[in-house]
Amino acid sequence: MLRFNTYNTLIFVGAIGLLMLVLYRLVLGDKKDETTRYFYWFLVVTAIAILQYISFDIGIFKKYRVFFLISFPLEFLAPVLFTAFTCSYLKRESIFKKYQYYVLIPFALFFMVYTIIKVDSFIEYSLFSKETLYFIRAELNENIALAFTFIMGIWNYKIIKDYEKELGAMSYDFVVRKTKWLKGIYLTLILLSVFWLLILVYIKLDDDVGGNDTYYPLWIAYLLCYYVFYFKSKEHLEKVRKIEDGKEKKDLDLSSLDDVFQPDEIAILKNNQHQVTAILGYFATSLFDKSKTKEMLWDIIENCISKLGLEDCVLYLLDEKQQELCQVAAFGNKQKGEKEIRFPKQIPVGKGIVGSVAKTGKYELIGDTSKDERYIVDDKKRKSELAVPIHLQEKLIGVLDAEHSQKMFFTENHLHLFRLIAKLTEKKLVQLDKKKGLNITNENAYYKEVCYLMEKEKLYRDPNIKLSTVSERIHISTNYLSQLINTLSGHNFSDFVNNYRIEEVKSKLKHSEFVGYPVLSIGLESGFNSKSAFYNSFKKHTGMSPTAFREKHP
Repeated sequence: MLRFNTYNTLIFVGAIGLLMLVLYRLVLGDKKDETTRYFYWFLVVTAIAILQYISFDIGIFKKYRVFFLISFPLEFLAPVLFTAFTCSYLKRESIFKKYQYYVLIPFALFFMVYTIIKVDSFIEYSLFSKETLYFIRAELNENIALAFTFIMGIWNYKIIKDYEKELGAMSYDFVVRKTKWLKGIYLTLILLSVFWLLILVYIKLDDDVGGNDTYYPLWIAYLLCYYVFYFKSKEHLEKVRKIEDGKEKKDLDLSSLDDVFQPDEIAILKNNQHQVTAILGYFATSLFDKSKTKEMLWDIIENCISKLGLEDCVLYLLDEKQQELCQVAAFGNKQKGEKEIRFPKQIPVGKGIVGSVAKTGKYELIGDTSKDERYIVDDKKRKSELAVPIHLQEKLIGVLDAEHSQKMFFTENHLHLFRLIAKLTEKKLVQLDKKKGLNITNENAYYKEVCYLMEKEKLYRDPNIKLSTVSERIHISTNYLSQLINTLSGHNFSDFVNNYRIEEVKSKLKHSEFVGYPVLSIGLESGFNSKSAFYNSFKKHTGMSPTAFREKHP
């Protein structure tokens, strides 16, 4: 006997409707990119998961046992698909690919559990009792699924925040607009998970509460949110794709490297949008506080190579007199505190893979070091190696070398990224030698980001704001940020911040809502930390006291 009521009928029909809409868009709609497909499959899986739950409530699985055979623990698959969507949407596919098999472990484990439950139910619970299986399916499964959802949610939040910090090739305004939409979906799902947790707590605390009826509001809330996601997604995802396509063509200009890379190699670099823009972004700001070659090379290793997610990388410089390559900077196990290498090696030119690169001036990409007699063990034996020469005005001066414990780890992508780093390093060495400054324009993305943080997030309201805290926020050096502000605003950092504070004070002094509000309180709320600092700065910027300004603008 099927148990239909108003609520489960509404949820059942709503879930089928959502499933049909999304499947239609997937199968018969326009051709979709990977990001859109991940998002639609996320909606498909969640719609089916709700259908499974509501089918148990209605009694469909009990009456038609064939449907029970095709039920799966999709609550463990939905967070994985949402993470895949997040990474694809933010062009961080490598993050998901690195961990995709690990995050599928809960789904795989409970898939096996579901299989045991199905078999046991058909042999009249000969393996385990009905009560035990109910506990596994209804208690253990649900609690672990909720915990897994929260863990994946934390990971998604970190991915989003890291993306915002790294900026990349897009303008900061675009990055914020892009993540705002994603964070809206993310926050909604987190709130729904909290709602789910509250229902579980409510059931635990009240013995008189139980059954699927308690979950009706949760399932309805999920369905309503998913319908909103569905109808809002098409326009937004298409708009983002078009903007990104246009921006990539405009901003990622590698034409200056045409003499180094072939057209197909340039194409490979453009396909590595995130990593290339991170590298270019670093080299755009790397010399303001660097005055020595060794210092700059360490900075390249720490702030550029580290973005590629490698295990080990060493930068060698050539000692022409001794005809040896000396390790001068490292990322990985060879680091020993502050810009020092643990047990630095010297490799003669012509010896080993690194020495061969120094001798020939050509790169080496070794998929299996065990089959290469030239391989020299450094701090420990590894299975693959990539070494690229570094030149200075056509003269070899060093080698950039990386090793990995996995065979065939390094690809053509790694090779071209390393060659890009080597070429940009050469340009920086020339720049350092000539002590040539950087060209700063009003289009500087970091300056735009600082202005955005001041205008939208009101950072100036923090009375303890410092140049160092802002530079750490946007991941550039304090010297570079100071130079940016001085050049583009015409003010030092203190006056730059106070300008925003003064503008807010002036706005409030002229507004009717603040007529009876004390002048000093307005100043302190705008970020000034004392009366004297407020009055002195206001008079410096406006030529009059705050009180006189208020009287002049009644």
